[in-house]
Amino acid sequence: MKTSMFVVLASLFLACGTPKDGYVLKGNLKNAGNGYAVISVTDHAGASVIADTAEMNGGKFRFAGKTPFVAACSLRVAPEGKEVLDMLIVLENSPIELQGDWVNLERNAGGSFFIRDMKVTGGKNTEVCNLLDEVYFSLRKLPEFKDYERLEKWFASLDDNAELTDEVMRKADTLQVLEDRFRELMFTRQLEIMAAHPSSEAAALYLTPMIGGMELEEFERVFGLFDEAVRNSEMLTEIREELETRQRLSPGRMAPVFSLAQRDGQVLSLADLRGKVVLVDFWASWCGPCRELFPWLKEFYEKYHDKGVEILGVSVDKDVKAWEKALDAEKLPWLHVRDEKLPGGKHTASDLYDVTGIPHLVLIDREGKIVKCGYLEYELEELVNGLLMDKEIGK
Repeated sequence: MKTSMFVVLASLFLACGTPKDGYVLKGNLKNAGNGYAVISVTDHAGASVIADTAEMNGGKFRFAGKTPFVAACSLRVAPEGKEVLDMLIVLENSPIELQGDWVNLERNAGGSFFIRDMKVTGGKNTEVCNLLDEVYFSLRKLPEFKDYERLEKWFASLDDNAELTDEVMRKADTLQVLEDRFRELMFTRQLEIMAAHPSSEAAALYLTPMIGGMELEEFERVFGLFDEAVRNSEMLTEIREELETRQRLSPGRMAPVFSLAQRDGQVLSLADLRGKVVLVDFWASWCGPCRELFPWLKEFYEKYHDKGVEILGVSVDKDVKAWEKALDAEKLPWLHVRDEKLPGGKHTASDLYDVTGIPHLVLIDREGKIVKCGYLEYELEELVNGLLMDKEIGK
């Protein structure tokens, strides 16, 4: 059974003194004055939960406890009458110390505060974090990025209604080129450090901003560089789940099968449609863009249904009557089921297919393999024609 993040919370709440083989987190922030510091964690539902608080006197604060696994935590430092500092720390059972000077507090382009001379020491994961962070700071000092920070701050200062003049567009293009180049160099160097530290959970956590731009094969390769204990660690749950989702929904993989009730109560399984090209349409009665798509889907259905193409509408409506009313109003000629909530809060079909927004289409070939997921309106007919042609030539 997966250890709950609330085990960490309990260990932090119950910690006192200096536990054996635990952690001691000390802050020594010159010119911060008095106030308080807070450690919080994010649970599996995405909620931020306060784990422990400490008074700050003269810029100094102290936490002590014992954690059953390495955890990514948020540390908030709130001096009286001053700006608040929020930063990420990796908590592990080791002495950890933060040192810096509050007079060096600055705001980055994203609006968050940081202390430019902040030093965090102690613990194997903390040291790896320092190596990875140093890549960022060393790259910012390179001549080719001398305008990067200036353009970032300039772009962040623009009003939402700023006129998109030629100069604004030119600067925005320059910033984009610099940002792409910077991220390319940073990720390349950080991946080298990660490969040299396969037993570090913190190193693997730095994959988070990288994986969106990775092909599945690269994602699998890089994550596979880490030790098994790291890959299965609590702190990397989101990365692990993202990889599992990508693997499950990758084109060419067998489409995950689900079974749901139709309006008449008869249960329909996706497997029942094997042998046909299937378009799964996730929608809801309250979704305007979903219903705006129906006239086009009706034309598509009329054109391709007799050729062996089926549409399966999967409504994510919670209200059965709202779903039925929409079906009556729209008069949709294809198959329909309604998603259902499972124990634990997930849903039978939409969570299986990682549906985070609707309309969401999934195209499945005759063998039951995924062709493509997402918003496919402008390429759907080309993809379907290709699948139908494959059958005609005996592929």
